[in-house]
Amino acid sequence: MGGVVDTIVNVVSSFIGWLIPIPDIPDFETPEEEKGVLINKQSNNAQIPVVYGRRQVGITRVFLESSGTDNTYLYMAGVVCEGEIQEIEEIYIDDKQVTFDGALTDGTVREVDSSDANFYKDSSHIQIQAFYGTDDQVASSILTNSTNWTSNHRLRGVCYLAFRFKWNQDIFSSIPQVRVTLKGRKVYDPRTDTTAYTSNSALILLDYLRNTRYGKGLPNSAFESDFASFKTSADECETQITPYTGADQINLFETNAVIDTDQKVIENVKKLLNPMRSLFTYNDGVYKLKIEGTGTAVKTITADHVVGGAKALGERKNNKYNRVLGTFVNPDKNWQNDTVSFPPADDTIVATEFKHATMLAQDNGTLLEGNFQFPNVTNKFSAEALCEVILRRSRNQLQIQLTLTSEFLELEIGDIVAITYPTGGFNAKPFRVLGLEINEDLTVNVQLFEHQDNFYTFNEKNPIPTIADTTLPNPFNVQPPASVTLDDQLIEYNDGTVIVALDVTIGASPDSFVDYYQVEYKKSTDSNYIIYAQGSGLNHRVLNVIDQETYDVRVKAVSTIGSSSTYVSASRTVVGAIAPPSDVEDFSCNIVGEEAHLSWSQIPDLDLAYYQIRFSEATDGTADWQNSVALVEKVSRPATSIVVPSRSGTFLIKSVDKLSNFSSNATAIISNVTGVKNFNAIATQSEHPDFLGTNTNTVIADNTIRLDSSELFDSASGDFDDEVTRFFDSGVANADFYASGNYLFADVIDIGAKHTARITATLSQTSDNPDDLFDNKSGLFDTASSNFDGDTPANCNAHIEIATSDDNITYTDFRNFTIGNYTFRYAKFRVVLISRDLASTPVVSEVTVTIDMEDRIFSGNDITSGAGTYTVTFTNPYKSVNYAVGITGEDLNTGDFFVVENKTINGFDLTFKNSSGTAVSRTFDYLAKGYWYIKIKGV
Repeated sequence: MGGVVDTIVNVVSSFIGWLIPIPDIPDFETPEEEKGVLINKQSNNAQIPVVYGRRQVGITRVFLESSGTDNTYLYMAGVVCEGEIQEIEEIYIDDKQVTFDGALTDGTVREVDSSDANFYKDSSHIQIQAFYGTDDQVASSILTNSTNWTSNHRLRGVCYLAFRFKWNQDIFSSIPQVRVTLKGRKVYDPRTDTTAYTSNSALILLDYLRNTRYGKGLPNSAFESDFASFKTSADECETQITPYTGADQINLFETNAVIDTDQKVIENVKKLLNPMRSLFTYNDGVYKLKIEGTGTAVKTITADHVVGGAKALGERKNNKYNRVLGTFVNPDKNWQNDTVSFPPADDTIVATEFKHATMLAQDNGTLLEGNFQFPNVTNKFSAEALCEVILRRSRNQLQIQLTLTSEFLELEIGDIVAITYPTGGFNAKPFRVLGLEINEDLTVNVQLFEHQDNFYTFNEKNPIPTIADTTLPNPFNVQPPASVTLDDQLIEYNDGTVIVALDVTIGASPDSFVDYYQVEYKKSTDSNYIIYAQGSGLNHRVLNVIDQETYDVRVKAVSTIGSSSTYVSASRTVVGAIAPPSDVEDFSCNIVGEEAHLSWSQIPDLDLAYYQIRFSEATDGTADWQNSVALVEKVSRPATSIVVPSRSGTFLIKSVDKLSNFSSNATAIISNVTGVKNFNAIATQSEHPDFLGTNTNTVIADNTIRLDSSELFDSASGDFDDEVTRFFDSGVANADFYASGNYLFADVIDIGAKHTARITATLSQTSDNPDDLFDNKSGLFDTASSNFDGDTPANCNAHIEIATSDDNITYTDFRNFTIGNYTFRYAKFRVVLISRDLASTPVVSEVTVTIDMEDRIFSGNDITSGAGTYTVTFTNPYKSVNYAVGITGEDLNTGDFFVVENKTINGFDLTFKNSSGTAVSRTFDYLAKGYWYIKIKGV
């Protein structure tokens, strides 16, 4: 602050100084201009402030527009100050500092960083672009996405911020209020002939005086040559001082100002003089700056130089203080006004004569308190130092008016002179010239103020005390839920309908003011959350979720005043119906005659579809699901038993759910009891080890059948030898197997005619994934979600299929082979290989088909042969004549015999003869036992 010092007599001239006497009744209110520095305004013609040094300011909104579905986005342009500035340091929205994903450099678009809990809710809700106010800056790429901001809206020379706010009811309740911490204008430094950021008080005043846009616009000719006094003052401003023991050094004077360009220039100049306690003079058409400080006398005044008498004025009570209060802007208190005093409350380190108690006693116990405003000072120690100078001066304020001879025409405002004047008792007493006028007779009227160097000595200050903050609950800061846990399960309705439900369990928030929780969910592929529930309960169930979908769930706590916490989120891939069904328990086998009665306990799974039973001829406990053959494809629920032909071997069972997921483990039981019927292994066809059949999307490698790769050798790019991270057989791309392929047996089986035969088969297989290399895995071994031995067996399998024909021309479609009886003449087989992930392949090493024929017996009894040849005809013919025939004669005489002749597949001739060889008639029984001969097609 500053002003015009009133002189004792009218002839004393005026000057602009840093100190104005305060009114008799102190005004403790904050100046109106300081109240407005941090607030947001809306105007298209409001004044644009000038920011020097480092300050925090509000913005003036000059543009607002909403857009998007339901006005999702709010575009805003906020003018900060005149440009060009040095840096935007911090942005506060609604009193909360925003953490962006990078520095707010000139013209760079930034988003809220994910670490910001206030403005990052699953995504950034603020986009910002800062413009530093260069004269060639371009239009904002953010605002040009709105309708009414074009490429011509550049705001050249003005520092402004472009925003895009994304609506969220938990973040914004109205138009966002913005505060900006910045380093202000770059100014010219005549010492280096450069323009750069500085808080140097002298250089800032020079910039304001010279600027034609918002300042006085003085030409260079209005200042002394090379701005000499400003350069000297700038050096003095940068004098290094140590505020207290152990503190870092700071500049003696700094200006951190927000200049209101609506104010008169002279008023702003006074405020810029204030931080550096300086005098601004105009003499002979030249402006000069002089900092009020220590110095030596430029002239000595004696009685011989005085024309007429001297007039003196002693100290006055209304300008004398024993305590001075100073109001400054404190960055450590959110850039609000703060107060310091001299002497401070703890004046232990203050010289005795300036301790408050000492001065109070000298002033007869009267509190003499002065209040001063330092609106451009932001350092507590600088503000206290100004208070100290004011107090020391006030207690030594002798003023003298003299008329001097013409040899004092060269005096200037601010000079120090020494007075030796015996009548006044002065012997080289220093005074400072603060008033000057030249008379017509070339005498000089001067007004002198008492000067002492110790007025301006920077004395050690108390360090800023560490005061524990008072922490009050923030009603807008709600503690989030402690946790969110997700699970899923199957739910069965009364009508038997089974659905999948997603269970949400909330860990209670520790906040005592939580009113309810809001549960939201969405598919991970969706953009928007669905509000599912609002309530105080901690358990919620989302019905009818979709299997194999990943769901994102988030929960927030809402307080009694409607403030929301941040979200706590969790994700889950629903496995309710895709989880493997339970393993079958209590599997048992009872042999009754020709039948094996299999039974088991019902599994509890609601989505059970059926059971599948397989058979293996192994009886040593080595049988497994993969190398067994289907016996019963489906046993539908709710059945828990089935009858199959008895055989010696291992029966295996698995449960299958409605998504065709098999239970994880097969349950097996071994039977060593065969049926009473006699079967004959008529033919066994083994394709291994040569596998000479036909391959479709399969290959024979190392005497095994495997799926072929869909990747052609020539389809890979680059040089063959350059690939160093993969095996030869795994190609250069992952997951390149065919989804399915088959191997067709080399030969068709022909049983000669249409008959019924029992067919069994064995299949030995493993699996392989050439891409699934241990060293290619990422992450930690123990955190892998797969099985220890990998997932390859679950991702591929092989099975046998059969097609039959009566004429070797028209065949049935291939169908899954199960052990059992088939009626056919011709049969062909194939092995089908399937890969579910295109990275795994079955590896079939052995495959055998066996055709068994049950013994067939034809018989007759009490047949009369007649006296000749009797022809026995079978109901159904045998394939060959190598069947056995048994004859029993019932009324034979001694010497009788019989002859079996002409055996054919349809029957045989029988003749009974007596001892003389003559055909006779006898009664007989017969029995023929045989089986079909089976021919392998092509053999």
